Amino acid sequence: MSHLPSSSVRDHMKWAGLLGCEAVLSSMALMQASTMAAPPKKMIAPLGHAPPQREGPDRAPQSHMILPSGMSCPPLLIRKEGEFQAPRLLDEKEMRANEDMQQKKKNRKSVTPCKVREQEGRGGKGTDENGPSSKVQKNFICDHCYGAFRSGYHLKRHILIHTGEKPYACAICDMRFIQRYHLERHSLIHTGVKPYACTMCDMRFIQRYQLERHSLTHTGVKPYACTMCDKRFFQRYHLARHSLTHMGVKPYACTMCDMKFFQRYHLARHSLTHTGVKPYACTMCDKRFFQRYHLARHSLTHMGVKPFACTMCDMRFVQRYHLARHSLTHTGVKPYACTMCDKRFFQRYHLARHSLTHMGVKPYACTMCDMRFVQRYHLARHSLTHTGVKPYACSMCDMRFIQRNHLERHSLTHTGEKPFACDMCDMRFIQRYHLERHKRVHSGEKPYQCERCQQNFSRTDRLLRHRRLCQGRSVAKVENQPCCEPRPYAQEPPPAPPTWSPLHPPPGRLAV
Repeated sequence: MSHLPSSSVRDHMKWAGLLGCEAVLSSMALMQASTMAAPPKKMIAPLGHAPPQREGPDRAPQSHMILPSGMSCPPLLIRKEGEFQAPRLLDEKEMRANEDMQQKKKNRKSVTPCKVREQEGRGGKGTDENGPSSKVQKNFICDHCYGAFRSGYHLKRHILIHTGEKPYACAICDMRFIQRYHLERHSLIHTGVKPYACTMCDMRFIQRYQLERHSLTHTGVKPYACTMCDKRFFQRYHLARHSLTHMGVKPYACTMCDMKFFQRYHLARHSLTHTGVKPYACTMCDKRFFQRYHLARHSLTHMGVKPFACTMCDMRFVQRYHLARHSLTHTGVKPYACTMCDKRFFQRYHLARHSLTHMGVKPYACTMCDMRFVQRYHLARHSLTHTGVKPYACSMCDMRFIQRNHLERHSLTHTGEKPFACDMCDMRFIQRYHLERHKRVHSGEKPYQCERCQQNFSRTDRLLRHRRLCQGRSVAKVENQPCCEPRPYAQEPPPAPPTWSPLHPPPGRLAV
């Protein structure tokens, strides 16, 4: 290595000081300054990139500063707060380490499916017909993570990630951002502008990636697949959230009870049950709801819209689960079975209500008498007997009824319809219990018994008539004689005795 003239070093240091290079230049830069008249030697490019080619004999690379004397100065590394430092040229070992790190960073960058398809459509990234395309030289190295950048502005912006500084503040809210375009994108939230429109529907979005993600719903492509089941998802965070169900992890715990949840909004929704706050109010009535979809479902009742139709009959329903529950009536399937008897039910709450009959629990008590009931609507129906209100009126006469089924049963007397037919004879009846009472004629069953004489009857009205005969007389007479002794005459009264006259003497006597 040849000794450098002291005058060249002094000149170089003078221009370095004028340009703001406070650090001492490296020995390689001094050698370059001393041998500027000689043919330029090939320098080792940082990060394995080829140095840019000179277009003319008088044009220097854009990444170097040209000194007045023709000397070239290495690019300056911009530091935060105006601290500058001249970069050092890396040796081969450090360059290989930086290349590996940069390659890992590129591999870690997430690429959306849309970008992958764009790259595949272009035939790959970074290739042309002559081979790999030339890359921009990145001479600005970050001392924190050894990231390389093509300009000082990019490096300075990158350093803000390490310092945590966010110079761009929103004027409407407290949000702050590292980059200006992040602030501009955020400002669209306050203005309501959505510049990215879907070409297949009327949806609009604030950010482009939101539009790309939405486009997958039209194509049906779900790029994120679960490795433990066959489910696929449009978004990555949907896959991450679904994976918790396989692991059984519920990271969001309620602070007021032992409930845990997979998703944060499930926890936020559950917390409203402790506070009693119902943020969603109906605009047509006074009802309020914990969840938005409960309000949307309730609003259909005001509009009369029933979007869910049964395919086997004309019934329509406001909610989907009402339709699913109704469909069981056509199939005859009763999925809810009682564990204490053989009864089965279409709905779960019917089973829960039935279970109270085995336990003897009657949770609904009347406030005006001692009656208690298993079901709430039984209590509401019973309360009408105290108030005397009969809300169900017959449209063909003046009769009114406490219960709807009483009105329906009464309406059959006007139409003459008898829907309940006996399967052993031709008799038909208006009410079901009339049919059940009639069937005892065929079976001979007499389930009703008198408490005094132990006589059995097939009908309650006959038992009541018998009790009036049995208990209407004095107790002593009833005890001395059997209450049901044979009558001295048949159903028809005996003939009246003949009148007495001299022409008709009584039997055994002769006329005088």
